[in-house]
Amino acid sequence: MQPIPDWRPHALDGALLWFHRKTGTNLRMDGPRTRHLRRRAPRLVLFGITNACNLACSFCSRDREARSEWTVDSAFEVLSGLARAGTLEVAFGGGEPLAFRGFDELVRRLASETPLAVHLTTNGTLLSEERLARLSPHLGEVRVSLYDDNDWEACIQRLDDAGQTFGANILATPDRVPVLSAQLRTLHQLGCRDAAVLRYVGNDPRLRLSAADEARLTAVLAESPLRTRLSVCFGDTLVEVPRLFGGDCGAGLDFVTLTSDRRLKACSFQGSGIPVASADEVLAAWSGRREVLSAPSPLQGCARAAAPRADALPDGVRIWRGFSGNNSGDCVLVGRFETFEEASTYVEALLPDWKAGSLYPERWRELLAAEGIQAGNDEYSPDVITSIGRTVMLHTDTALQDDFPSLRALLWKRKGHAVSSVIHGHEPLVLLTGFGLKEGGSLDELEYALARDELWPFVRHANQLYGLVTFWGNARGDKSLDTRVEKLKALARECGAFVSAEIVRKPEEPRLEQHLASRGPKAGRSRMWASFKSAEAASRYARDLSGTLTVAGRYVLFEEDHFGPRLGFLAHRQGGTAQVLTSRRVIVTGTFSQEKPEPPDIVPYLRPYLTPNDRLEKDHRAGWSTVEVNTQEPGRVLKGLIELEVLLGVQAWIQVEPDDPLAEALHRIREDLKAATRRR
Repeated sequence: MQPIPDWRPHALDGALLWFHRKTGTNLRMDGPRTRHLRRRAPRLVLFGITNACNLACSFCSRDREARSEWTVDSAFEVLSGLARAGTLEVAFGGGEPLAFRGFDELVRRLASETPLAVHLTTNGTLLSEERLARLSPHLGEVRVSLYDDNDWEACIQRLDDAGQTFGANILATPDRVPVLSAQLRTLHQLGCRDAAVLRYVGNDPRLRLSAADEARLTAVLAESPLRTRLSVCFGDTLVEVPRLFGGDCGAGLDFVTLTSDRRLKACSFQGSGIPVASADEVLAAWSGRREVLSAPSPLQGCARAAAPRADALPDGVRIWRGFSGNNSGDCVLVGRFETFEEASTYVEALLPDWKAGSLYPERWRELLAAEGIQAGNDEYSPDVITSIGRTVMLHTDTALQDDFPSLRALLWKRKGHAVSSVIHGHEPLVLLTGFGLKEGGSLDELEYALARDELWPFVRHANQLYGLVTFWGNARGDKSLDTRVEKLKALARECGAFVSAEIVRKPEEPRLEQHLASRGPKAGRSRMWASFKSAEAASRYARDLSGTLTVAGRYVLFEEDHFGPRLGFLAHRQGGTAQVLTSRRVIVTGTFSQEKPEPPDIVPYLRPYLTPNDRLEKDHRAGWSTVEVNTQEPGRVLKGLIELEVLLGVQAWIQVEPDDPLAEALHRIREDLKAATRRR
């Protein structure tokens, strides 16, 4: 098997997990062909490398004066050995890990000499700007603990300014619950991606939540302006709060804890632990002392005693993004309308009752029902709803599923069409932006304003400017998507210009000058790509369609010189998603799950379906393989991939997208600027 940079396979019991150490993307596969797999190492190590701490929290039972028995070398040897056995991540805690002598060097060595993703939980008081600059290139995620005696707001701001992936941990106590709502709002305003609410596990009754406290906590989480999740220690309490995976917490199996005195525990709340001195001893205890590691904590508040082991998950593929179980993925909708007014009207109809991340307000449900759209009970408002030019953009940064399918349907019903429809995306996103001058406008003035507001670089093309503007997920403040869009509109007004923009995947090599110098992508017949939850739904949808149509399994590809938005709306009525493709060449990607560690080569089976004009790339990994075909005839390739699914007895997941999404988006923005000029 060829090594895949930054991707690592990890066998679970009856499932296969692929993990990307830089982005935290997880792909889990469950099915008949993964049932033979068994765990060989814990997925995650929680490393309490020191008890030393510069704070003295009342709830903490650690002996802050106890000496750590670890050195940089001994910690590195154990963790590198566990990495070789298959462990994916290490999350340092304590105590305060930044108080450990040589911690920065240990992080650097782990990041550069092992495949581990390295994380840190800190009170933030020792994380100066200079130290963060040294550590940040080597860290996956930083979690900041919120206490009364640490300046967590300043730490969050430093992390946000540095572009570091981070989140917040909040211990839910009777005193904390009344102020939690305000803290969550502050975190959201500071640009925090997510918050984890932790349960107190211990014998102090003053710190345990009552039934009334839990009810209030449930209400606070329902109104949280950012994605807020519960620690596994809550178990089956607060049943109204959704989980990604239910059942047992996984302590002692999925993750283990190493203590400062060289002991292995299921979690930090367990008893004395098992002495260990090497990676081999950790693995021997992990596999041979399950009766110890699966026992509940003796402390009150442990949910394990009442929580049954989780059943095997239903067959399928689950994708989420997040380190150490912080699961998420982008939900994106980029829609286009024929007129600027239609785009504005779509957004204006939603904004009055919009609240980021909350369940749909009643007025939305009434609006959707009037359009013949039935909204699900598990749909959530996007983090951002905005329009610019003829484009509307909806975006949620940390979603477990498609948060707003009915808003996608509404786009088509209002005579728009989707040009990008992403569910569980896990690639960096940017805002492709173009400015065109009005009569009397100044390009020099516009360039100066963009540089002043740190939105540079842009490139000149005739009397226009084009660039890629970064934004940070569901952050608030000047780095959020909606704030960036409003800033771009304000600069256009200030400098006498038109502006248009679209969310696009961040390209490795933008090459904007090269794209602008070309004539733009060659248009072919318009295509609509639709995917459904079942082959039956796809068949029902296609039953009354006429024209050039390919129906293959759960997928439908429609190709005509022109078609109206009703086709997209009907696809959504059948529970599918639809997207328009306008480029002549497209990429058809097929991912096949396989049973063997060395999957059979798909390419020889696919060759009869290809022509010399098709361009093929392949990728083989343990348990699955992927082929990408760059083609002008996607219907032919799509049929071939689905026929291979039946022939080889595997399961296939298909995606069709433009061969150069950046060029397509750039072409649409240039058309917007031309249309804006004609409207003067």
